[in-house]
Amino acid sequence: MAQLMAKKILLLLSLATLVAPPAARAVTDPGDILKWCSQTSAAASGACLGYLLAANDALATDSIEGIRACMPRNIGLQQQHKIVVDWIRANPSATATTALGLVARAYAEHFPCGR
Repeated sequence: MAQLMAKKILLLLSLATLVAPPAARAVTDPGDILKWCSQTSAAASGACLGYLLAANDALATDSIEGIRACMPRNIGLQQQHKIVVDWIRANPSATATTALGLVARAYAEHFPCGR
């Protein structure tokens, strides 16, 4: 009887792993940002600028991966682009969980809060 109960429990645990949702994972690799922001195609440029704007908007009200940056309201996209590309090239070993996290790190170094 105990052996049958153990088999049932093992079967239920096995089935539970089949229906469990997968762990969350970033959609975009942090390395994609430099690639996109260095290319001239419309698609790559659009992806790059989209991430820069998304990070800027997110940082206006919250942190990204625990990183805060206080962006000036009058900063243009060209300046944001230069800051991010220059920072990533200067910090090739920098890591982040998401592409937005990498952009946030670049912004935080240039625009720390409380200065």
